[in-house]
Amino acid sequence: MQKSIRSFLALYPSTPARESMSAFISCMKSRNPTIKWEDPSKIHITLKFLGDMRPEVLDAVAAELETSIPKNGPIEGLIDLPGAFPNFRRPRIVWLGFSAPPGPVMTLQKLAEEVCTRHGLPPEEKRFTPHFTIGRVKRRSDTRGLENAIEACSFHPAPVHFTAVRMMESTLTEQGAIHSERAYISLTPGE
Repeated sequence: MQKSIRSFLALYPSTPARESMSAFISCMKSRNPTIKWEDPSKIHITLKFLGDMRPEVLDAVAAELETSIPKNGPIEGLIDLPGAFPNFRRPRIVWLGFSAPPGPVMTLQKLAEEVCTRHGLPPEEKRFTPHFTIGRVKRRSDTRGLENAIEACSFHPAPVHFTAVRMMESTLTEQGAIHSERAYISLTPGE
């Protein structure tokens, strides 16, 4: 029997948006090095965390997504909102997102949930908030002044577009997770 593969479905940002987020992360890192800031090459929106799944289930999910995702072209949005989960008083995650989430992103996430449920994955219980995780607060992180640092670094709204849903494998190592693409589902007709 093949081993399980830890995986997730994601939207990766266009290069100019990634560069804007990278500059913001650099500024934040210089103001608060105690938070574990994300490598800009890994920044994405998680549509659905799949967890540890057998390869044949992942292949079936990818095949169904390929035939059911609308091919209406790239999804456009505007990244314009910094935030923290659960809040700035006791942050665990620092993120960038949307004051007005793109409707097609919300539709894609709902579709991904439906497809995954048909293949035996439990539905997500938390409400979906599309966001890019840019920092993780560790136990010894100093989060005083986090809101002031965000204001000082002033993230300027950045247009973003998404061209595909990607199924990613995540291999955990001592240096952090290594992500590799398992499936690429284009949002453009004919691709």
